[in-house]
Amino acid sequence: MGVSFASYQVARSGLVVNERGLNVTGHNISNVNTAGYVRQQAMIKNASVQTTYTKGGMIQLGLGADIQDIRQIRHTFLDNVYRQENTTLGYWESRQKTVQDVEAVMAEPFEDSGLQSVLNQFWDSWQELAKEPDSLTVRALVRQRSESLVSKLNQMGTQLDQLQDDLNSEVQVRINEVNDITRQVADLNSTILKSEVNGDSANDYRDQRNLLLDNLTKLVDVDVNEMQDGQVDVTLGGYYLVQKAESTDLYAEEKNAGEIYYVAKLAGTDIEVPIKSGTIKGLMEARGEVSGAVGSYENGTPNTTADVVFYVDTSTMSEADVTTRSNEYTNELLKKGIDCNVTIQTATSAAGMAAAVGSTAGLRADANKYAVLLTNGTLSATAMETLKTALTNQGMDASVITDTPGDATIPGDWASLTGAMDGNTYSLTDFSSATASTYTTLTQGMADDTNKDVSDNISVVSDSLNIVTDMKKRLNALVNVMLREVNYIHKGGTTMKDPATQGEDLFVTINSGRPLEMGNIQLNSNLSDLSNIAASKTGSSGDNANALEIANLRNESLIDDTTGTLSLDDYYQAIILYMGNTGADATNITDSQLKLVQSADASRTAITGVSMDEEMTNMMKFKYAYNASARTLNVIDAMMETIVNRLGIVGR
Repeated sequence: MGVSFASYQVARSGLVVNERGLNVTGHNISNVNTAGYVRQQAMIKNASVQTTYTKGGMIQLGLGADIQDIRQIRHTFLDNVYRQENTTLGYWESRQKTVQDVEAVMAEPFEDSGLQSVLNQFWDSWQELAKEPDSLTVRALVRQRSESLVSKLNQMGTQLDQLQDDLNSEVQVRINEVNDITRQVADLNSTILKSEVNGDSANDYRDQRNLLLDNLTKLVDVDVNEMQDGQVDVTLGGYYLVQKAESTDLYAEEKNAGEIYYVAKLAGTDIEVPIKSGTIKGLMEARGEVSGAVGSYENGTPNTTADVVFYVDTSTMSEADVTTRSNEYTNELLKKGIDCNVTIQTATSAAGMAAAVGSTAGLRADANKYAVLLTNGTLSATAMETLKTALTNQGMDASVITDTPGDATIPGDWASLTGAMDGNTYSLTDFSSATASTYTTLTQGMADDTNKDVSDNISVVSDSLNIVTDMKKRLNALVNVMLREVNYIHKGGTTMKDPATQGEDLFVTINSGRPLEMGNIQLNSNLSDLSNIAASKTGSSGDNANALEIANLRNESLIDDTTGTLSLDDYYQAIILYMGNTGADATNITDSQLKLVQSADASRTAITGVSMDEEMTNMMKFKYAYNASARTLNVIDAMMETIVNRLGIVGR
């Protein structure tokens, strides 16, 4: 009878197991469209056995089936692949969107409202004025086109600044999104641990957590490690964001006091957390990983400052004579719009130059620094190296005013110094000449060289990953060099009302503490009197020399980039080409990366996803198995009825 009653258990276990299998199948079908859901599978095993001794020996009788586990069909390696590619996708999507926003600001090359169109109209107005230099109507056109140029440049500056502010705000929003996710992951860690410690299955909670982790990896490049107890640790740049049931927030704050652009820092500390990829990194680079202070050279303001020191060997030329000539040089730099400080330091001989350079103080930290050495002496090779070291320590480029022969075999050859220190050699004979026109011509040439070097330092922008900042640097370089050149020529002309009166700056700053740049330009208010537009060089009626010189600026080779010296128009076209290439690269990489993410997701979905065909097959399998178990139970019940009710009644 024991075996017969055990048969009930066998049939009952079949009912229970197959009912649970149907339950799992139904759960899978119900969640076929649930984001992040991973299909589950009932793992059926044989139940314990009953050992029985017979005449033939010991035998084991099975006692049915049992559910070993309800497991998820998940592939951890494919999850990791997906998350790595998803992080990269988030990074490039941020960059692509920012490039598109910058292109919208530029409105090039197919929009009539773009800067190129406004520039063309500005240059054309001066060309028209060259045809009719005395016409008030054409002068009004010049002023109107100049105002349009100012308005367009200031508008672009405002839009780029606003784009940076928007990106900065989005960084803060995304950091808060990271915090929200990590808190939920920590809570789910606790819930999963409590469930699985009691022997229950926490598959649905694991699905929720994995979906959160997928979203988190698009934002930042976190590392996810699952512990043996089922909880996960999440680290970013070596710092824990989630450790078991505890989460640590990030907060958005300026990198240094007084700055305006956010970085991610660890809550409770002043530690900046290093983020290397993901949406947040893409936003930070697109915005510009710079100080962001108003007037910051890092953030695009052109550096037009120049600190120049004349180191004078008084055995060669007196300080008083050098002062006269350095004043000419200074005035020329000021006319060119350079914010310059020019000073003189003396030495009694060429050998004392190194000491004079080493004792120099008061140079502005961010200024372009230049040394002009005036001497007719020579130095030994050792002394020359000492002088080079002193100049390098001061961060100065060096030029020399001398008549010493330039023979590379002579240890004291000054050409070796200027070649190493990015400087020039000038004639001492011309500089010391008693004829004012002679030394004035030289000092003007020296000022041209200094101005060109300052402009080159502005306009030669090395490629970096900062999108908006680099664009502002390039555009402000164009704007600053162009407007300073226009002002310089305009000041060299004369007004129509009074030929003895020279012209003024055509473009002036709004904030005098900053140079000419987008957002800081206005038209000189004195130009409301159209006669103050300096179209003439001599003041003679019909003289168009000044207007023609300004009109021809568009084709002059005035500005450098990494490819060489370009005209203003060519430099702007190079900017457009740079932005187009940057946008094309970002779009192509984003598209390729999206395909990689989709491929990785398809690979893991092939394993984790719910297949309706497979689930319907399982449904039929469990249904028939359940029916068969029920039928078995009926048969056993009929057998037991025969034994209980029918045995022993034969012959009555």
